[in-house]
Amino acid sequence: MTQHNKVCSEPDNASIVRRFPNLRTGLSQFSRREFLIGALLSSALFLTGSAAWADKPEERTRIGFIYPDSGKMEVDAKSFMAGFDLSFDTENHCPVDVLRKSYKANTDEMEGALDEWIREGKVLFVVLFGDVEGSEKAIKTCAQAKSLLFVTNRSVKLVSGEVCGPNVFRVSPNNYVLSEPLAPWAVQNVGTKVFVTGSDDIDSNEQCDFFAFGFERAGGGFADRLMWDGSPESMTSILSAIRNSEADFIFACFGDQDAGNFLKAFNSEDPKSRKKVIGPGTLTSLAVKDNFGVDTILNIPTLTNVINPVSIMSRVSRVSGAGGFSVDRISEGYNLGQIVNTLAKDSLLKMEDFDSLAKFVLSSKYDGLNGTFTFDKNHDVIADSWVAKWEIKSGGLSQKVVAALGASASLDFGCGKVGFPNRHDSGSSDDEGVWEENSR
Repeated sequence: MTQHNKVCSEPDNASIVRRFPNLRTGLSQFSRREFLIGALLSSALFLTGSAAWADKPEERTRIGFIYPDSGKMEVDAKSFMAGFDLSFDTENHCPVDVLRKSYKANTDEMEGALDEWIREGKVLFVVLFGDVEGSEKAIKTCAQAKSLLFVTNRSVKLVSGEVCGPNVFRVSPNNYVLSEPLAPWAVQNVGTKVFVTGSDDIDSNEQCDFFAFGFERAGGGFADRLMWDGSPESMTSILSAIRNSEADFIFACFGDQDAGNFLKAFNSEDPKSRKKVIGPGTLTSLAVKDNFGVDTILNIPTLTNVINPVSIMSRVSRVSGAGGFSVDRISEGYNLGQIVNTLAKDSLLKMEDFDSLAKFVLSSKYDGLNGTFTFDKNHDVIADSWVAKWEIKSGGLSQKVVAALGASASLDFGCGKVGFPNRHDSGSSDDEGVWEENSR
């Protein structure tokens, strides 16, 4: 169990009313005990710089991470936890205990750990790394729990229809946010006819679906779409189809090893027939560079939610003393730490009215590694995004921002309509049923 013992920021009970207006005439939603504790804490911190409850085990805030003991999700989980630890590498954070539970491929172990933590009622935040099926089970298990569940699976399915809950959040940008914002920029800056390809898995297919959705809405058209099944024959077919197509450019949705394999094969093509390539940030991640060389990732515009990744990786290495992390997951873990700190400084971590706590999390703004972030009505993160590319500058690898796209939010895929009847209307709609038509 890891302990973070930094001092909490000074609580500000007045900000509860400012930031949660419907409590202005309804302070009874906070128990008198909590209200008094908040006032006492504010005075104690002002005078002594530390909270009286910080050293009592039963009063410490517990955060539990559940993740597989091998594979990509284990790397993602450890990156996320490193980012969470990084958020406590500064002053003014509330003491928390971090519980870590790994499980094997059998999701029964994951459910067992989740059941135990919920039954004990002492874990306020649960962060789950699991596939779509496991995440769905966890959401249902936590439906009546007094814990906030943060799922990290990027599938849009987890905010569709009834697969959601008022105490379920996601600081990980979903597959819509990771692809669709690139489409309008591509129509204006790259071309109007695209060849779509990527790994034949759930995440890549979803991202291709939503890029295609945005590209068509922005006025673009399609040359073809072929997904890679991992075989050399499939890659040969894709490269041949690209070569013979009339596409202006390629949207290549690959990550990690697949990204390197595709770019290596693509770069071996005749330069005269080679087309422009764009993609999600995973196409040119630092992991691709580490495995396939710097030249592999240079000058390819990609969509990213993380600026200055080299600097972030350097900070994490200094704190954790390790490498091989995913910078995207580091950023997400840091963001969760900022949520904890926001709740701490407003004296809400021990709040007895759990529904109001969840609503406060939803309604607040937070400062992450890449600026301010909030949540949409589906409880998915609204994060800024950029188009960026790697280049060599002053002898080193440097990220150049090509375009700032601003805050990116998803369509309403269901939670806002089914799970939260008092939702606010958004500027976009899902009248065309994008999920039903385009998902796989």
